[in-house]
Order: sequence, then C-alpha cells, then structure tokens
Amino acid sequence: MAALHHPLPAHPPPAPRTRRPAADVRPAPVARAVGPAPAADTLGRDLALPVGTAVTAVAVTALLVTGQAGHRWLSLAAFALLTVGIAAAARPRLVPAVVLVSWMFFDGFVVHQHAELGWQQADRTSLWVLAGAGLAGAVCAAAARGRRTARAAGCGGAGTG
Repeated sequence: MAALHHPLPAHPPPAPRTRRPAADVRPAPVARAVGPAPAADTLGRDLALPVGTAVTAVAVTALLVTGQAGHRWLSLAAFALLTVGIAAAARPRLVPAVVLVSWMFFDGFVVHQHAELGWQQADRTSLWVLAGAGLAGAVCAAAARGRRTARAAGCGGAGTG
C-alpha cells in the first residue's frame, strides 16, 4: 500500500501581527445621550402594581388592626397618598388598575369592613378622589421623565462654550 504524502508549502505562512500601525487606530465609540430605559427602571415599573397591591393590603390590615378604619377621611387621605406613589412608579397604562385596586381595598375593607363593595355616595366620592390621586401620580411621573429626557438630550452641548 502506498502512503499519501502532502507536499510542503514553499513559503511558511506569515507570523500574526501583534501591533497595529498608528494609522489604524480607531476612535472610541461615542455614548448616546438618550436610549432605552435601564433594566432596573423597567422592572420597577412592571412590578409597581403587584407590589402596590401588597402594600395596600398591608395598609388595610394595619388600619383594621389598630382600629383607625373608622376615620374614613384620614384613611382616604392615606390611600390617596399611597395611590399617588404607586401610580407614579407604575407604567401609565397600569394607572387605571392601580386606582381600581386601591378603591376596592378602601371601599371593601375601610368603608364597608366586610369585603363588600357598594355604590352609595361615599363609595363614588372615594372612587373620584382615588382616581384623581392616580392621575396626579401619573402626571408627576410623566413630567419627571420628560425633564430627565430633556436634560439628557440638552447636556451634550452644555458647558462647552
């Protein structure tokens, strides 16, 4: 049997270059001023509704245990502040759900105290108050995002004069 031999190349391959010439240096990439939201901000906005629901449940429990649920206007003010905070943290399309969850906890456990929802004048008033609080939280969050975007877009040329 004959063995097959491969012919050797006439010239060995050139050695790899370890240094680039000075003309081949590339500039560093420029950072973008405005881009997608960081992952932590997106995650926080997605989790605002479930976390807000849990915080609202804890607030109702605290009001019932301490006996402060009888002070409806004080409880409504506390729920309104809670709704503003949760709505500001949530995505804008989730604000109606935030308001509805907040109103259901308030109406079912603070106003009626037996997990029953009603539609009397006090129930409608509390719904309107909490809807206004949710709208206020969403508007404040949108204004803050707008200012942050404008500041990030405008800071590239500021102070270079």
